[in-house]
Amino acid sequence: MLQGIQILRALAALLVVFAHFEYIKPAIGGFGVDIFFVISGFIMAYIVNKSSDSFLYRRVIRIVPLYYAMTFLTTGLYLAKPSWFRNVVLTPEALTKSLLFIPYHIKNSGPILTLGWTLNYEMFFYVSIALFITIFGDKKGMIACLAGLSLFVLISSFVSWESYVLRIWGSSMIMEFVAGGILYYLWNHRLRTAGQSFKNALVWVGFAALIFLMYAEYVYGLSSHRSLLFGIPAFLVACGFLMLENHINIKNKFHSTLVLLGDSSYAMYLVHPFVIYAFLRLVYVRIGLHGPVFDFLGLVFSMVLVCLVSIILHRWFEKPLISLLKSMLDKRFDSRKALIKN
Repeated sequence: MLQGIQILRALAALLVVFAHFEYIKPAIGGFGVDIFFVISGFIMAYIVNKSSDSFLYRRVIRIVPLYYAMTFLTTGLYLAKPSWFRNVVLTPEALTKSLLFIPYHIKNSGPILTLGWTLNYEMFFYVSIALFITIFGDKKGMIACLAGLSLFVLISSFVSWESYVLRIWGSSMIMEFVAGGILYYLWNHRLRTAGQSFKNALVWVGFAALIFLMYAEYVYGLSSHRSLLFGIPAFLVACGFLMLENHINIKNKFHSTLVLLGDSSYAMYLVHPFVIYAFLRLVYVRIGLHGPVFDFLGLVFSMVLVCLVSIILHRWFEKPLISLLKSMLDKRFDSRKALIKN
């Protein structure tokens, strides 16, 4: 995978962690999700154009194990200490829909693991890609998927769906995945071979877009025309990081650490609320540390702790679990391994 994109994944995850710490009010950093969606669109187009074999199976194996683990952890903690959770409603329907990535809204509550709302979008995107590449083939299928999703979002902007699921799937936020897919084709056919001066200019444009995202979230919040106000700048930020590829040296300790954080970004995204809550509520607050200096130190320690826990979780839980599942399931569900078996 491209190292610039991996580093951007790390940045996006850290932005979300910073937002949920609420060091600045109103909080900023939630736009990291918009960057994630653009990155996801880019990566999926990148993967499909290399090989679409067993696409959906590989996505499910990548996403489901850690998400299920965190969902069941949330369920267990809720049953033990319901007062710790403000927006969790635990019912058989809620658990089933959470595990199946079906959007729902019960008493102002979404997925049991609150962050799962973004994975509902992700899984819809993956299933859409799988459907289109089954119908149209690999490369044409990806392009058809981007066009089909764009058309569905356009139709949804004129239709008031009664179904909550269709309202989510037809949300304009889907266009951020489409933007990421378009970025892949721009990069693959034009940007990767562009001159260095042009690439440097795009890096500066990406940096300016990142500053704008911080300003826009602070001033307007995330609810105002999100796909336009945040999706387009997120697209430019991703474009800028792609242009940094030649400047990244994996042998450099700082660069390699950022790439490692990028590799661990999914774990970071899912686990950080547990780490922040444990550190601040169960340790920091009980000691009675207050004031600007302690608030800043709490932010620094929390961010460092989140990074360490995420790397540990990625290396010694997520990766081994995925490897175990792949060893059990590949020959049944991965067409490439099935061919080898036969």
